[in-house]
Amino acid sequence: MKVILRQTITSSSARAKPLTVAGVWRVQAGGQQLLVAPNARWPALRATLDDGTGDSTGDSTGDSTGNSTGNSADVRAVDVARGSLHGVCQKGRLFQQQYPDVPVLLDAGRYLVVDLDRATARQINAGLDDHQEPCFRLFPLNKDTVLFHRAKPNEGPETRATSLTALVNSASRSRYDQLIRQLVSWPTRHSTSASYGEAADWAEGQFAAAGLSCSRQTVSIPTGGTSSNVAAALAGVGAHPRHWLVVAHLDSVNHQGGPSAPAPGADDNASGSAALVLMAEVLAQHSFDDDISFVLFGGEEQGLHGSRQWVAGLSSSERQRIAGVLNMDMIGSVNATPQAVLLEGAPLSQDMIDGLSTAGAQFTDLVLQVSLNPFASDHVPFIDAGIPAVLTIEGADGANANIHGPGDVLATVDIDYAMKIISMNLAFVAERAGLRSSMQPPAPLPLCVCRGDERHHRGDPWRHFEAQRQALLAQYRRLQASAQWHPSLDAGWQWALATKVSA
Repeated sequence: MKVILRQTITSSSARAKPLTVAGVWRVQAGGQQLLVAPNARWPALRATLDDGTGDSTGDSTGDSTGNSTGNSADVRAVDVARGSLHGVCQKGRLFQQQYPDVPVLLDAGRYLVVDLDRATARQINAGLDDHQEPCFRLFPLNKDTVLFHRAKPNEGPETRATSLTALVNSASRSRYDQLIRQLVSWPTRHSTSASYGEAADWAEGQFAAAGLSCSRQTVSIPTGGTSSNVAAALAGVGAHPRHWLVVAHLDSVNHQGGPSAPAPGADDNASGSAALVLMAEVLAQHSFDDDISFVLFGGEEQGLHGSRQWVAGLSSSERQRIAGVLNMDMIGSVNATPQAVLLEGAPLSQDMIDGLSTAGAQFTDLVLQVSLNPFASDHVPFIDAGIPAVLTIEGADGANANIHGPGDVLATVDIDYAMKIISMNLAFVAERAGLRSSMQPPAPLPLCVCRGDERHHRGDPWRHFEAQRQALLAQYRRLQASAQWHPSLDAGWQWALATKVSA
């Protein structure tokens, strides 16, 4: 059996289509395709590729004569034994770091295709079943497997509500930078460490300062000790509110160094935790039809214990009321060119994936990648329970090789890139939870009864103050009406609206 890796530069196809050569199949990961053919079918496949007609997805382009323009390239062809192709889903580069001698035929960062005999693959997976925290898994490849594909957002006229745009734009880059720096300041956030407890207390303090209702849940760690989940709730104002969850794991780990070793966990997962706190602060300033909860999980790095125990504690009615769960895990490292975000869920998550794709297309320039192969993060327990959930994670074309060790430092995080993913997620949650527009004209306020006589104003300082306030409100209303509103004006508007001076 032979395989050839085809690199497609301008891939816009959402899903792979079968090749016309009988007996040939492929594995697709974004713009990369691994073509697989029995030896007897190889000459026909090679001839099809050479004449430029072998790509039925439309990924490669041609000139006016029909010749290939070089937008796709055959990287290499190798012989492999039948049954030796396996897919790998990994965190960072953890499979490759543990098994550096296994041949990699397709490298898409989070996803690999490797040449490994069945017996060895089964042996590796058997060891993972007994491990408290699998960092990768292997799976046999079926014909025409799609590891991930590029999303095609809904087409049509762009319709951004003014209030939604203002909400998204109000997320402060400097505030995100401040939050993530605080999280990496602890020497470790290992789930059972004192430092984790300090980080959890700090996060709860941030939620409380934003005016949210907070709670804690103790998380038992099977290997010993306890951790905690930190939750904050924003109540909806609708008659029959659904429930949306925004989640991330707060803990970090250093596998080689042990529980007390340095584990700054900047990308994994201070990037997602800081994003969650920022989103909570932004959304808490608005009203929504639905309830929104923000949950920071402990025990993720030891086996998703925080999220598994959270789901196990939900009643049947609580599970049914959850409309969706948005998970953020590793959103700060740029691994793809152009920059990309991976939306990872399951078939039951497709509506969420579509909504996130639309929000990503409207508010960012990120390439949107989609996988229906959920693995090793806090969206998985919800999916296992039949609850729609999606992981937003840095693009799958590459991988941060520094995670789970002392090298996962702030220098591995690109703040501007992370802010793009935050913008997408804010837009999605705000729109789906039913944002009540804060940009509607306010109710008429009492007008100053004086005639604008400056001498009168000077003789009555309170009346003078009220006249100035009314002028300020009038200016704000003009900015609203002319669509020149900016989030930085919110504080002054709220002050002017709330401050009333009696005559």
